[in-house]
Amino acid sequence: MGNVQAMSTLMKKLTELAQSPQGKKLTDKAQQFANDPKTKAQVEKAKLKLAEMRSGGSTGGTAGGSTGATADGASQDTPDGPKAA
Repeated sequence: MGNVQAMSTLMKKLTELAQSPQGKKLTDKAQQFANDPKTKAQVEKAKLKLAEMRSGGSTGGTAGGSTGATADGASQDTPDGPKAA
């Protein structure tokens, strides 16, 4: 029962914040941020990257595949030997 009461209290406090002048300012700021074209482009780019990662594709990040270099930038030999630059 403690979790239900805690959630109820949390929801009450969130509702009070949302209805306060400070909460309204935060809501307006969040709306402006969400409607910014740069933000929308970043979200779309992140969605595409996640989709590629889930499908097994590589986007050039650290999540998959070898880039031929170590984390410190040194060249890395492949099983076939070093690649020509």
